[in-house]
Amino acid sequence: NITAASAAEALPVLKKEDWMSEQTKNDLVRLVMAGVSSTVAQCCVHGVETIKVRMQVEGNAPRPSGVPLKYPNVFHGGMYLYQNEGVAGLYKGITAAALREMSYSSLRFGLYEPFKRMLGETDPAKTELWVKFTAGALAGIAGSALANPTDVLKVRMQAAEGPSRPIMVHVREVLADGGWKAFYRGVNATIIRAAILNATKLAAYDETKYMLKRNGILEEGMQLHFVASMFAGVMVAATTSPVDLIRTRIMNQPRGEKHYNGMLDCLRKVVRNEGISVLYRGFTPQWMRFGPFTIIQFMVWERMRALYGMKGI
Repeated sequence: NITAASAAEALPVLKKEDWMSEQTKNDLVRLVMAGVSSTVAQCCVHGVETIKVRMQVEGNAPRPSGVPLKYPNVFHGGMYLYQNEGVAGLYKGITAAALREMSYSSLRFGLYEPFKRMLGETDPAKTELWVKFTAGALAGIAGSALANPTDVLKVRMQAAEGPSRPIMVHVREVLADGGWKAFYRGVNATIIRAAILNATKLAAYDETKYMLKRNGILEEGMQLHFVASMFAGVMVAATTSPVDLIRTRIMNQPRGEKHYNGMLDCLRKVVRNEGISVLYRGFTPQWMRFGPFTIIQFMVWERMRALYGMKGI
């Protein structure tokens, strides 16, 4: 006869970890590590990004004829900002920036490998470039669509001259300026920028890393991560500067005023009024941010993965 005890013994024993596969667990851990590494990188370069935002916004602000720019370049602009607002001025918007990195960057980095698998990747060493580029773009779109409100707050906080104000003051101003929809001002530019940025950054890093390993130039380690991330940073700055300027102008439109009706209108007016070269206004601080940011981001991310026992990208 089958007793209750013997029947119970015959049932499969479910371990606690069986409800989640190892791959799913790694994907979730990767999201957290991506957010942490990106926040560390942002804290290191936030001051340079604030100068870049001031440079981009200043060209749009009316000023009397003959009055020189306060932020003509990254060095003079940085000195002016520091002399008038101190170190705190350089770190305006850091709270919104940290929220942005823990949401946007955790998704755009953390979803890269799941998207590559979805697109048919089986061997990371033999993945075609279009798969890497497409996976990076899709991950960037997913992250930016969710995190646009933190982007709006960060840009407005960085652009605001004078004493620093708490993030909730800016939240109330945005709500008063157009309700919750105002938090998605410039979302089209943000999504396009994120797709270009993430596709360029991750595909350039991924491809450069495997190319150097494949040709026996460098082996897996910090030197390889440094070289690949430095190249990725240069590529990102070159491809995203025009979209970044347009996005900054749209997001920072004064309360109650609307200078631009979308990306194309902004592009047309900027080029007509200021010349095509203005699309690369702020390129130097853009590169000075993206270079170190990308290097720190990838190296911290790769190190965290190694400590956890996860293979590198």
